[in-house]
Amino acid sequence: MVEPRSPLPIPFGWFAIGVSSDFASGGVYTLNYFDTEFVLWRGQDGKLRALDPFCPHLGAHLGKGGEVVGNDLQCPFHHWTFEGQGIVTGIPYTPAIPPQLKRPCGRGWRIEERFGVVYTWFHPAKADPLWELAAAEELENGEWDRVDGQQWRIGVHVQEITENGVDYAHFRAVHGTKSPPEPTWEIKGYQRNSRVTAKMETPRGLVDGTIVVRNTGPGQSFIRFHGISELLVVNLPTPINREATLLRQEFYVPKSLEGSPRRAAMGVARNIMFQVEQDMPIWENKRFEPRPILVRGDGPILDYRKQYAQYYAEPVEA
Repeated sequence: MVEPRSPLPIPFGWFAIGVSSDFASGGVYTLNYFDTEFVLWRGQDGKLRALDPFCPHLGAHLGKGGEVVGNDLQCPFHHWTFEGQGIVTGIPYTPAIPPQLKRPCGRGWRIEERFGVVYTWFHPAKADPLWELAAAEELENGEWDRVDGQQWRIGVHVQEITENGVDYAHFRAVHGTKSPPEPTWEIKGYQRNSRVTAKMETPRGLVDGTIVVRNTGPGQSFIRFHGISELLVVNLPTPINREATLLRQEFYVPKSLEGSPRRAAMGVARNIMFQVEQDMPIWENKRFEPRPILVRGDGPILDYRKQYAQYYAEPVEA
C-alpha cells in the first residue's frame, strides 16, 4: 500500500470554484472539489445556486440531465424541482408537497460572486461560514483592469502551495532571487498579513519596492506590488482532494497605468506565473514533513502552520 504524501485533511473556508463567465444562464454544471462533487446552476435571475448532486427522492444525479426551470433545478428522473437550499418547490404528480420537504435540508452550498470570480464556502460538517468572503479594496471603485489570468492543476495538498510563501530559503535556490524577502508579519484570527520593503531586481536594475500580502482563510490571498510596479495579484488555491489543488491567479493593474509602467507590471505578472511553474515539479514530487528539521533562514514555517491549523475541522499536528 502506498502511503499518502500528505496526512493533512482538506481545510474549510471560502474557495474559488471558477469565474463568472464559466457558468451561463440556464446551464447546469457538475463540479468536483474538496474530494466531493456538487451541482451548480444559474437561474433566470442571474444568481448562481448549488446543491449536493443526488436527488433525495430516488437518487438521480441532478447534474446528469437536470434542467433549470425558472430559478430552480429540475431532477431528470421525476421532475421534482429544488431551490438553492434544497427546498422542494414542485412535484408534478402530487397535489401537496409534504411539510418536511419545504424546509432547508442541509444539501445547499453557499455561493458568492465577487469581481468575476465564483466562490463557495466549504466545511466538511456543513457548518455555516466563520468569516465573510474577503474583497480586494483596489477593485471596489472600478479603477483597475484585469489584464491576465492563469490556472494550474497541481498534484499537491493545498497547504503546501501557500506555505511556500514563508519558505524564504527556496526563493534563492529555486527562483534565483539574490535577496530573499523577509517580511514583517501580523496574524489576527483568520487573517494573515505581511509586508516587505526592499531593493528588488528588475531589467532596469535595483528598484525600491514594497509587497503587501493580505490573506483571509486558506483560499484567498491578495498580493499588492508598489514601486517596482503597480500590480494586484489575486491568488486562489482550491483543494480538489487531499493530493491535488487547482491554483488560480488573477492579475490587475490601474486603468491609469500606461506605457512602460504598464509593461513593467505585466513583466512582474509573467515572472510570478513562471515562478509557479518552477515550483510545480517540486510540489508534485514532495511529501509533507510534519516535523521538519529547520535552521536559521528557513522562515516562519512553524508559525504559519500553527495559524493554518485552525482551518481544519479535525486536530492536526501544527
